[in-house]
Amino acid sequence: MSDPEEMKRMSYAGGTFVTSDEVADALVHFVAIVPRNRRNQVVIVPGFDAGGTPSPVALVLGPTSQIMSQHEAVSYAEPETQGVADRVREQARSHENTARIDSSNGKANLDYDVF
Repeated sequence: MSDPEEMKRMSYAGGTFVTSDEVADALVHFVAIVPRNRRNQVVIVPGFDAGGTPSPVALVLGPTSQIMSQHEAVSYAEPETQGVADRVREQARSHENTARIDSSNGKANLDYDVF
């Protein structure tokens, strides 16, 4: 059996998921710097479900989001997240809402960035 990996468990909207330290820190940073007049944004990051299966995690983050992270030892390898945290931080700085709804044809279609 391999040594346990150290990642962070994120709590959000009554649920939890595990992701890399770097991505967890970027998400906390995102919520901390979002101005009060900014709209919510969809952010999708790599994570793991409760059983340790890799699973993308979609979050709607905005000025009233409440998230928490804490260190956790896990038995599975950290996901590949190269550049993900940088893109989350850039999205936070950009003040652009990347979740757009196109309803010109009467049907709503979400268009958002996946990290």
